Amino acid sequence: MLLFGVTTMSKTIATCIAETNQELNKPQENVFFLTLSRKLEDFPNEFLRTARSTSPIQICAILSTIGPDNLSAVLNLELNQELERIVAAASSQPVLDFEGFSNQVINNLNIRVCNFAANKGQQFKTSLTMLVIEGDILRVIHVGVTKAVLFRDQRIMLLTEEQTVARRYVQMGSISAEQEKTHPENMNLTQYLGKMPQDGPVIADRKIHLKLRDNDELFLMGLGLSRQMPPQMRNSIIVKPITTEEKTKEIIGSAVNYGIKSGLTLIDLKIESTFLLPGDAVINSNLASGASVAAADRARRADDDENFTSFDDDRKNGKDTGKADSDTINFVPGGNKSNAEEPAPIVNARKEKIMTVVIPIIIFFASVVVGFAVMFAIFNMKNLLDFTPETSVSDSVATGSVLYAVNDGTPVYSEASTDSTVIASLNRGDAVTLQEASDGTFTKIVTSNNVTGYVLTVAMSDQDPTYNDETSAMLADPTPAPTVATTTAATSAPTTVSYAITNATTTTTTTESTTEAPEPETTTAAPAETTTEATTTTTTTEATTTESTTETTTAAAVNP
Repeated sequence: MLLFGVTTMSKTIATCIAETNQELNKPQENVFFLTLSRKLEDFPNEFLRTARSTSPIQICAILSTIGPDNLSAVLNLELNQELERIVAAASSQPVLDFEGFSNQVINNLNIRVCNFAANKGQQFKTSLTMLVIEGDILRVIHVGVTKAVLFRDQRIMLLTEEQTVARRYVQMGSISAEQEKTHPENMNLTQYLGKMPQDGPVIADRKIHLKLRDNDELFLMGLGLSRQMPPQMRNSIIVKPITTEEKTKEIIGSAVNYGIKSGLTLIDLKIESTFLLPGDAVINSNLASGASVAAADRARRADDDENFTSFDDDRKNGKDTGKADSDTINFVPGGNKSNAEEPAPIVNARKEKIMTVVIPIIIFFASVVVGFAVMFAIFNMKNLLDFTPETSVSDSVATGSVLYAVNDGTPVYSEASTDSTVIASLNRGDAVTLQEASDGTFTKIVTSNNVTGYVLTVAMSDQDPTYNDETSAMLADPTPAPTVATTTAATSAPTTVSYAITNATTTTTTTESTTEAPEPETTTAAPAETTTEATTTTTTTEATTTESTTETTTAAAVNP
């Protein structure tokens, strides 16, 4: 079921504590706690803060810088100032663009470290682990060696992995996890803030993307707690059912008693409840009255709870997870699935990114197809709703009309049957006269040769099918050429050609005179002279015309 007009919120309580290093040449650490950060004036004393929040976007971070002590501490303060500016801008947005936000955090902070290092003439390497809570969704941005863990249902899960050369050797199988702690490359970072352009880009780990539950507890640890404090000592305090402030103080106190003098930084953030609010709810309203809403929301989530093995039960049952030298359970989405108890992330970030791209494309193409179908239906509505029966040629054309053969070789039958005798054949475009339609199949016609017969109705059309046919190009002048007569003498004498010119008034006389004329004699007169003489004689007298015409006729053929 889809819910509209509601907002998922997380009601949290968090405590942060940061102790000043008591040992030289150790990484300097600082915290960004919701909208607070550790200032310069806070360094002489213990920095301890506790706060509750129901903000739509909640951000905590821990910084650890390797470099000269005083300069590293000053650099952390500058990075906190930049984080305050970025977080303030992100908090003003109704929806957090996590991709853009994380890129801005990594790029801006890396530039800050690089510029600071260039000004001071020193190299600095800063680790950053940030928790970003939007509603009830947790995302983690991680660079370097600081650590984040999740405590849920008596189980502790590691959310980050150290980015060092020694860790890479462990991943390759070159050394064991135990050897990593004493390896000389254990503090040689592969990813960190302060990378110069020639060293390549900073690649942050942003694969954690999961849904929070009521009573989830998140921890950000400095290097002293994550590396020097025994895991069993730290984890035994994490699982205690005490307040966040009591828990942070006890962890730091145990680390100091153990002899740890640096890296004593810790943030403990507990999700008291995740609940739904109406879309127009006031964020800073009294949330105590929302207990019933939170209870209903918890009941709704009960069906989706995963079964986690109890941290204490594992220890009681003799499983390896409770051994003194064990660390937190590795939690890497999409990693090794050999451990059946390892929970998978509730939300697949990569799949979500793909779906955010694919779904709009599918919607776009579906809209185009639907729009095309609607427009086609609108413009063809008349044709789609035309239920009038089809009419044959004989139905639409009156008797006595002219029809045309559609195809060459259209047979004309003596009777209205294809078994009757074919009495004629029509070519494409031949015109016939409609006499009558005997039925819907045959039509009685009369051809141009007065042949009466029957043709198939479908073979006839009331329009000339050759009307739009292309005509062949004219290859020669169609004007007829005059007739030329030649007479060849027996002695191979030159041939004389005469052009007889007569008119309609002398035709009868010419016929009679030709009958009485003597045998023609071959003349050698030039064509031009004969023509002139014949023409002159024709206009003088009738007798002369007869004689001249006779002579001309014997010399050349008459042109009618």
